[in-house]
Amino acid sequence: AVGRCAAELRASLLAAAGEERAAACDLSDEIAGGLFDGSSPATDGADPATLASLLRTAGLFLRWSSLLDGEGAGRLSCPCMLRLYAGLLDESPPAEGPKDVGRFASICIFRSTYGAKPLNSRARKVFVEELDGCRLLVRALMRGGQPAGRLFTITRNVHHLVAACPREAVPGMERAVEECGLEEDKRNGVEEAKESRAANLTDVLSATLSWAVNSEPALPGGQDDRRADLALEALRAMYALSASGLAVKPSQEAVAEIGATLCDVLSLSSADERCYQCKLAVVNLLLDAPKGYSRYLVENGAVPHLVDVLSYQTSLVVVERTGSSANDAAAVVPVLLALLRIVKADEEALEIVRREVFPPDSESAFRELADAEILMGNGEGRVRAKNMAPLDAPRGTLRWRLVKLMTWLESNVKRASCELLYALCGEDGTEFVLRTGFGNAVHFLGVRGAVSLPQGVDV
Repeated sequence: AVGRCAAELRASLLAAAGEERAAACDLSDEIAGGLFDGSSPATDGADPATLASLLRTAGLFLRWSSLLDGEGAGRLSCPCMLRLYAGLLDESPPAEGPKDVGRFASICIFRSTYGAKPLNSRARKVFVEELDGCRLLVRALMRGGQPAGRLFTITRNVHHLVAACPREAVPGMERAVEECGLEEDKRNGVEEAKESRAANLTDVLSATLSWAVNSEPALPGGQDDRRADLALEALRAMYALSASGLAVKPSQEAVAEIGATLCDVLSLSSADERCYQCKLAVVNLLLDAPKGYSRYLVENGAVPHLVDVLSYQTSLVVVERTGSSANDAAAVVPVLLALLRIVKADEEALEIVRREVFPPDSESAFRELADAEILMGNGEGRVRAKNMAPLDAPRGTLRWRLVKLMTWLESNVKRASCELLYALCGEDGTEFVLRTGFGNAVHFLGVRGAVSLPQGVDV
């Protein structure tokens, strides 16, 4: 039944696309079989709304039929159908909402090529190697005047291919950006255009991100506004591209522009879930950012926004509990490490984060307790205090949550939180113990060689 449904849907799609399109896609079996014999009113191609509806149905079918019947999905993801989707994406004019043929064609490409099953792998290989899919996607992404919904689906395809087959996709896309830029220069006949156009895939994704974040109205927009989704997908694609190690290095000017856009994203309201997910994607990018970005983040007021993300993520893990060690690590380790990288690179960033974690209005009381503890003369190794619990970490505060993470079961969570707190304490073992408690700090200090650990304790 699934296979029969797929066959009928395929036939309807081809009829709606028209005989000329089917012939261009080498669908000679359908032509010879009488699909275009003049008996159907759809022989000359249907209106865009009908074609878009059929493509949307095909995309939904591809999404779910692979769970039931590989043959059904195969009928809609074969090389000829991929060629049909590619042609419709490349040639369909921009349209809004349910009439956007290009958007639904792009979704069909994604549903055909996404996944680890042999069917998806074959479709991905055909799309990249035989249909020049990388060039198609780059050209579609660089084309102006397109709605956010279509750009989102195109960017998602770029992200997927960069992550799934980077050795084949990234070089192809980088070449396509250069070729498309040269074609644009040739059409314009202006030599100076070379200086302003996108020079590599990172530039293209950055420009897409900047448009999504800074265009009007302000994000997140209405419920049907896809710009926040587009921004998130562009950020994820940039992360995958950076992780591949194959991207062309952007210029210093481009790096500065990316930094400005990332600061814009961090300043968005966290009340909208889509915008907040964009902030988490920025955190992932900052894990591999140049050291100079710390200064840029400070100058543009972005560091407090990162501390806000840390505050929410630690609440998610410590208070609400994510439910698994893997989820705990995914929730807090990236922002812990990003902030650690930032505070180690810039003294002013260190002070900003320190004030956020250890508020100045609590420091006077803490210092009195700390001085009294040191006067007691207890200590271990190079550490001059041995208070077992933190001297000032009221329940529910950010510093309390960070101290709780120091003894978390997941080792990456534990180490990352210790490293950040240790940096905020000026890498002073005594200050670290006063702030966090000897019981919480002893293992980390032992790893650092500040105290002696019992024989046999694993470091």
